[in-house]
Order: sequence, then structure tokens, then C-alpha cells
Amino acid sequence: MTIRLLQRRWPAPDLAIAIGTCDAVICTASLLAGDRDVQQSLDVLNAAERARYRAYTNDIVSRRFLGGRRMLREMLGVVLHLSPRDVPLREGLHGKPFLAAGTPGCVWFSVSHTDDLLVVALSRTADVGVDVERARAFDQWQRVADRVLDAQERSQLDLAVNAGEDPGEAFLRHWCRVEAELKAVGCGIHGLDAHRAGLRPRGLRLADLTALALPEDLA
Repeated sequence: MTIRLLQRRWPAPDLAIAIGTCDAVICTASLLAGDRDVQQSLDVLNAAERARYRAYTNDIVSRRFLGGRRMLREMLGVVLHLSPRDVPLREGLHGKPFLAAGTPGCVWFSVSHTDDLLVVALSRTADVGVDVERARAFDQWQRVADRVLDAQERSQLDLAVNAGEDPGEAFLRHWCRVEAELKAVGCGIHGLDAHRAGLRPRGLRLADLTALALPEDLA
């Protein structure tokens, strides 16, 4: 069954409408931030999020977290018709953010980033998972693939490499699929053994995002 996807660069004023016309909306945003952006973000986050921000020892990582969480709150606020500060975000056992029980207006979402690119998937129909990686060389791809892919995925990876595809890019495509699946399930990396054993939730569907609508300052 085809998955109906829409892409939007954030900010996207029509997000609340778009999410009702498809299975999921994929929003992209830039995590590049200046000092003014940092202060604006701190004003939006809750106490636990601000504490997490201050706990980072790497300034680049902390700013990326801060900007990503602010924009996630902004996106959910548009969909839920709430101010970003009032979006009742919580974190699950494995760190996946979710909306507190009883939040009016059902919406599922998933967050990923690579370098300064933020990607958020949002859906009103089902739980979602998204993952993104920067294409790059991957010297140990065979050893890692043996540890994280199931037998069918491993065979498909070998076919792609034997057909001439760059091994690093081919592996990362498969890995993004695995990560997105585990995020959708909500178990994170702790579900890797079940994945390799071929255990999948009923109704699970996968889609590759072969092209992303990149933010202008990252294009």
C-alpha cells in the first residue's frame, strides 16, 4: 500500500491542514542558531528540557538540541492549536518524546537530525518513525551490517553493492530504515534483537525519502 507523504520546510503555516490530507508530513528545518535563537528557544522549553540543554558539554550539540526541541514544539503547536510553550511534551523510557495522555487532538511524531538538519515526521493516522543520515564512506559497513540487519536486509544490501552502489550509502539507507522502524515501535535500539529476528508490528510500512526539501541555508 502506497504511503501518502507530504514535505514541508519549516516554518509551514499550512501544517495543520496538510497533516489531515496524507499519512504523514515530513518537515525539515535548519539547526543553525545564533545567540538570539538560543534565548528564544530557552523561553519556550520546560524546566526538564532546559536542564538537559545545560547538561551538554558540547556547545554545538546543546544548541542543536535546543533548536530542535523548540521547533518540534512549534510544529506540534500549529497542529494542536497551542502555543509552543503549552505543548505537553514528555519523554518515554527510551528517550522518545511523546504527548501527555489526554492531549486534545491526536498526533504522532518522530524526530531525527544529522549535523544541522532537523527532520520531523508528523501523522494523525498512526505512530511514525523517521531517521536521516549524511551520506558518507563507511569502512566497517560489512561488520556493522552483520550485527544490525536481518537476513533479508543483509542480502538486499549485498545485491546493491554488487550492482555498483557505494557501500557506505547503501548501508546507511538500510540503517535509516531500521532506525525509523525502531522509533515507530517506540523501543529504540533496545528492539534491535527483535528486528533481526524478523519480528515486526502488524501494519508496518516503510518509505524511502529519496529527496528532501532542504532548508535554504543548508541546501
